[in-house]
Amino acid sequence: MIYKLTKTSATMLLVFVFILNYIETSAESHLKKRYDVATQTQYRFASAFQSFENGKVFEAHDATNKLAIYGYSVAYFFIFPIGGCYVLFALLRRKSGEYQQFALALVIDYLVSLPFYIFMPVSERWAYPASRAILLSDRWSSHLIESFRPVSGLNNCFPSFHVSSIVVFILAAYIFRLRMRHTLMILGLSVILGTYVLGIHWIPDILAGAALGCISMAFARWTPMTSSPSVWQLNSGLYITSGEPPSASRVT
Repeated sequence: MIYKLTKTSATMLLVFVFILNYIETSAESHLKKRYDVATQTQYRFASAFQSFENGKVFEAHDATNKLAIYGYSVAYFFIFPIGGCYVLFALLRRKSGEYQQFALALVIDYLVSLPFYIFMPVSERWAYPASRAILLSDRWSSHLIESFRPVSGLNNCFPSFHVSSIVVFILAAYIFRLRMRHTLMILGLSVILGTYVLGIHWIPDILAGAALGCISMAFARWTPMTSSPSVWQLNSGLYITSGEPPSASRVT
C-alpha cells in the first residue's frame, strides 16, 4: 500500500523542514561563536570554489551601480519569498495533488541540501577575504541579511537554496500552468543573478542549486506519493480514469 500525501501532511512536512532548518542554523551559529567550528573548513572549500572560477575576484565591487544594488536586493530578499508564497497559495486552492507535489519538491530540496550544509560548509563569497567581495545589500541596509540569518547560515552556501527553490517555483508555475508564470520566470532569473551580483554565492553553488531544483521537482512529480493514478485495478479489470477509481457498481 502506497501512502498518499494529503494537503495537511504536505503542509506539516513543510513546517517540519522550516523548523529543522531553524534548528540547524541556530546550532551552527552557536557552535561557530563559542568554538569557532568549521571556520578553516569553510575557507578551504571557498578557496576551491574560487579556483573553479579561475581565481576570480570582485575588483571594485563597492563601485556597483546603486540601481543594481537596490534591484538585486529587492529580488533576493523580497521577490524570492513573495514568489514562493504566490505559487504555494495558488496550488493550495487546487484539488489534483499539485500542491503536494510542490511541497514535496521543496522538502526533497532541503533534505538533500542539509548534509552538504553540515559536512561541506562553504563560506559566502563576501565573507571570504580573498574574494575581495562585499555584501552589496549592506549598502542599502544591513537589516536585510540579518532578517534572513535565522534560516540562512553564513556557510550554508552549497548548493544555493535560493536558487534551487526559485527553480522549483518556476517549474511548478509552468508545469501547473499558473497565471503570471512568465513574469515569475523573469523575476526568478533576477533572483538567481542576484545571488551572484550581491556577492553571496559562488558559481558552483548556483549550478548545483539549479540542478537540485530540477531533480527535486522531477522526483516529486514521479513518486506515487503525490501523482494522481491514471490506472486503477478493481478485481481483475483495469480501468482508465483521470482521478478517483470507478465505483464498484461499474465493475463487470
